[in-house]
Amino acid sequence: MELLELRYFVQVADLGSFSKASVKLGITQPALSRQVQKLEHELRTSLFYRHGRGVSLTQQGRKLYDVVRHLLGALSEIKEEIQDQSERLTGTVTLGLPPSICATLGAPLARRFHENYPDATLRIHEVFSGTLLEWVEGGRLDLAVLYDARRGRSMLSSPLLVESLQLVQSAKDAAAGDDGPVGVERLADLHFVLPGLENGLRRVVDAAVRRADIDLQVDMEIDSVTAIKQLVEEGMGSTILPFGAVHREVRQGRLIAREITSKDMHAMLVTATPLHQPVSKATRALLRLIHVEVVKCVANGVLKGKVVAPGSAGEDSAL
Repeated sequence: MELLELRYFVQVADLGSFSKASVKLGITQPALSRQVQKLEHELRTSLFYRHGRGVSLTQQGRKLYDVVRHLLGALSEIKEEIQDQSERLTGTVTLGLPPSICATLGAPLARRFHENYPDATLRIHEVFSGTLLEWVEGGRLDLAVLYDARRGRSMLSSPLLVESLQLVQSAKDAAAGDDGPVGVERLADLHFVLPGLENGLRRVVDAAVRRADIDLQVDMEIDSVTAIKQLVEEGMGSTILPFGAVHREVRQGRLIAREITSKDMHAMLVTATPLHQPVSKATRALLRLIHVEVVKCVANGVLKGKVVAPGSAGEDSAL
């Protein structure tokens, strides 16, 4: 048995699909199938059985999976230990950011990471918080910054920033001088463009208006912060976002952002790492850079909220 075949086998088992595994591994599905068939031929048994939803492990496949998963985990740990002992930081870190924060932190983090650790590689994925949560728990990301994260057995989380949510409207449609704080009860009189119900930020907004006993008039649900901002700028409605998502448009005079005076209109940003895989030296370095950059953005007025010190608030900590 070759290590590559075993890695392919575990990936198919984890995803329950040859097509999904081939995409994640970056190889064609026929090539992946041939590798698994080669392994089955060598072991003289079927490792998977096919069904309408994909594939599942056979009894013999499960036995092999339990052993190989442990073996690959041990190899990954020793690789990380060896890399951690090297003088220069190496390896690849995969970071996930929600769209509302990626526009603010993505480029500065990439630049700072490259300047400080030129021998390491940072990959950034811009995805909504619901998907980020699944990717962290599945081990697809080394680190994520996300909203509204539940604590689970497959993830370690640490609070990062409590953001004040803003009522965002078109500057050309706003009344003169109408840029101060707005009471939550005023939201009932407006029409909104918001992300879909599965979005972490949307869940925060919905919970806040329920506590205030008001109903929002949501005319459009769009899972794209860029499209939402464009529609609001065109006067198609209002939206609710953290200030960091719109700070450029506000400074350019295209949008206005008004703080919503409600103790519930705040969103917690957390950092999250998978529980069942080691936190590498490169990941720990990136975590420190994230905290530094967030503090800088709050000080510069790019983000509006309260920074939470690492390891505080009684949460799990990945540092």
